[in-house]
Amino acid sequence: MRNVATYDALAGERFSSRKRVRLATTRSLKSEGGLEKGKTDSANGPGPKKILLIIESEGAVFDSLSLMHQRAYIPAFSGCFSQGADPTYASMLWRRLALFSRLRGQEPLVILQAALRILNRSYPSVRRIAVLRCLESFLGASGKDRGLLAESEEGSPERLLLDWMTMAETLMEEEGYAPCFENAKSFLTGLSLSASGVEVLVHSVLPENQALNEWEMAELGSSFLRIAGSERGDFASYLRSALKNGFEASPILVVGTTGRAWQAAQSVGSRFYPIVPDAEEASWRFFSEQYFPAFLRGETYRLSQDGNPFMSMMVEDLDACP
Repeated sequence: MRNVATYDALAGERFSSRKRVRLATTRSLKSEGGLEKGKTDSANGPGPKKILLIIESEGAVFDSLSLMHQRAYIPAFSGCFSQGADPTYASMLWRRLALFSRLRGQEPLVILQAALRILNRSYPSVRRIAVLRCLESFLGASGKDRGLLAESEEGSPERLLLDWMTMAETLMEEEGYAPCFENAKSFLTGLSLSASGVEVLVHSVLPENQALNEWEMAELGSSFLRIAGSERGDFASYLRSALKNGFEASPILVVGTTGRAWQAAQSVGSRFYPIVPDAEEASWRFFSEQYFPAFLRGETYRLSQDGNPFMSMMVEDLDACP
């Protein structure tokens, strides 16, 4: 059987007691980035060497990226910008860019910029060109004031852009919490028994309280040391905070599914294990059964080598999209 998600992106390798969670506002010894400084027991001397496992929440543990785009951004893009084009092609284009390209996990406005450019290659439209120019100005502006868009006249490129935002947000309001990948849940709930000395930190793009609620509703509230929401900055900032606050000497492994998580791991020289889109359960199974045990032994180099779709996704030239 073909191994899934088996590439250690930084090393060039291939692979295939419960802590109670407390909110960042109440945790003791809180430091920059919402992390708790590493501690040792002065009476017993330094404890065992810690291993830091930093996990991306959206798309890796919860199927939220797919749910968000399928329910909101795909229909909004097709509904607002497919005039004069094939709506099915427009929908498939957004799905590919948002979920199966290096733009996976990027903010929707960045995905919209790429989608409009590619759609206009096959179906040229003066209207879409005008919206694209407006979008580029909006992305380059400080503050991204949507009030300025609302002040524009009906039918203008600014209002079309605002209509797309509003439609997507309205559809998003109908969305509840995303389901958790079962193999991710199985690994996380059994981690404290199978591997002592592993500290789990979680990064989410949701507000911290909302992210904590999502994990607790999935019965994962006691499976991590700390969760950081959007208030704590992006993934790279959170990872750098870990290095500054007690974990600089710890082996670090990042588990993620987006380009931002992969790039964050690269920026600090840590290992990265990808959760491959559309193969999340298989990715977690291989991680739990083969890669993570080998990582703990320092033997990931022994695992088999085969093709990796995640890395292909990260280096693909978006301008080559059909």
